[in-house]
Amino acid sequence: MTVRSVERWERQAGLPVYRQGGSRKARVYAYSDELQKWLEQGGMALREAGDAAPPDRRRSWLVVTAGALATAAAAALVLWQTGIWPARVPHSWRFAGGHLLIEDVHHRLCWEKHLPPYDPSFESDTQDKVLIADIDGDGRAEVVVNYVPADVAEKGGSVMCFNHRGSLRWQYQYGASKTFGSRTFAATYRGNLLRAVRAHGVPLLLTVANHYIWYPSQVALLDPRTGRLLEEYWHPGAIYDCILHDLDHDGQDEVLLGAINNPGEGLGHAALAVLKLPFSDAPRHTAPAGDPLPPATGGGELAYRLFPLPDTSRAAGLLPRMARLAVDAHERILVETVAPESSAIVYYLDLNLNVVEFRLSDNFAAVHERYYRQHLLDHHLSAAEVALLGKVVALPAAPDGNSPSCRGSGPSEPDKPAEPHCGRASALTG
Repeated sequence: MTVRSVERWERQAGLPVYRQGGSRKARVYAYSDELQKWLEQGGMALREAGDAAPPDRRRSWLVVTAGALATAAAAALVLWQTGIWPARVPHSWRFAGGHLLIEDVHHRLCWEKHLPPYDPSFESDTQDKVLIADIDGDGRAEVVVNYVPADVAEKGGSVMCFNHRGSLRWQYQYGASKTFGSRTFAATYRGNLLRAVRAHGVPLLLTVANHYIWYPSQVALLDPRTGRLLEEYWHPGAIYDCILHDLDHDGQDEVLLGAINNPGEGLGHAALAVLKLPFSDAPRHTAPAGDPLPPATGGGELAYRLFPLPDTSRAAGLLPRMARLAVDAHERILVETVAPESSAIVYYLDLNLNVVEFRLSDNFAAVHERYYRQHLLDHHLSAAEVALLGKVVALPAAPDGNSPSCRGSGPSEPDKPAEPHCGRASALTG
């Protein structure tokens, strides 16, 4: 097989090859699926080429070229499989009938995988289902999948990493059996968030997995080449969001996690945890003797914040989930916590995690007043209570958000809300 042969097959039989650049020395490449299709339709191409040949040479052309074309196509497929010819670059993904389809920027199929049976809610509930990124810094895009099996309650979820050609590189099983207090939780976790990160210039994969039914959540740093667990952090409540931002302007991003802190019985509180990269770079604080809020899972955070629980949420039994976490153009950290009937509280924090502004949604006061008239609350919304809703508690590590130290001191009287407390920090309502 010579260059002139390939050029002739391209010109006379439609061999699907492409060139990078316009010079005579331009690199020639092809795509596997097009080569396969060309080989399967080779009879048509040969017939058309044969019809154009002189009658006395037509039969010999068909016979000789048929073997040559088959040889060329087989050689081209081998070249593609061994990586000599480049594959299409993964850019986007979609699911279709249990198959994961990876497409390039022009929506052409790169490759597809038939996934084992997965949980029915996998396609709708999992926040980050697929991440396409160069997670290991080799210049090629990997495809990372948050796989949730159909029997997640028994096996738990995992993260699967495919290379740019669709071969499985590694698979990591989320979570582990953990004991918190007197309770032990099985290793049945659902992957939720995926982030390609760097720690001191080294590429890593950050994953977040929540327990499929209970409160523990795992944040892990994985070696993107092998899937080996390097470091992990455990949080006492589900984590809903993760953003990366250089809070201290040292050139290294910190990890901001939007979560709920609610181990055990109770609604808990919305929470913001800040981790270093790697996690072990953050100093570990030793809880003093008699500390009313010792770390629930051992600490390891750079900083931690608990947000107020509104009386309306307590009356409605609504979990204080963090609905939004972002950093705006003015480098303010925006936190939105949910409240009943689409009401909410929005906080703006500076990069030191201090509250610089907070606002109640327009319907917050109306919902509070209606709950009072329905005898779900025993007080009107007062200015003092609004002020308490703006107080965010600063802690060195994640406590038990359902601890009595994070609850109010008793029922409120009209126009005189309870004076809640939370250890050695500022107040929380609820």
